Amino acid sequence: MPHIDSTKFGEVVIDDKKYGQVLIIGDAIFERDEEKLRKLFDTTHRIGDWEIDQLLKAKPEAVIIGTGQSGVLKVEKEFLERMEKAGIEVITAITPKAIKIYNEMAERGRRVNALIHTTC
Repeated sequence: MPHIDSTKFGEVVIDDKKYGQVLIIGDAIFERDEEKLRKLFDTTHRIGDWEIDQLLKAKPEAVIIGTGQSGVLKVEKEFLERMEKAGIEVITAITPKAIKIYNEMAERGRRVNALIHTTC
């Protein structure tokens, strides 16, 4: 599993590599498609349906949502319902706290996916 080293506004460092905003699906790391998010929602503070589909892959026990440095990312009711229906625990927290939770769960061998929003 990847290890999240740190975060600051607009950046997350995973295994010594810098990213903007990411999805972590099993051992894979994907940059969020910010352009597509802005076209659909006029913001990156929401979760796209394709991102939900990705977060469901690799049969995670839990999905961690880093809601940004000050918690602005919106987690919709539909997202929570889809995860609940799939039997997946959802943990939302501001990004600095979310990365600690992610690392702790991954180190304990839990199957965990994550969406890490790094701005607001």
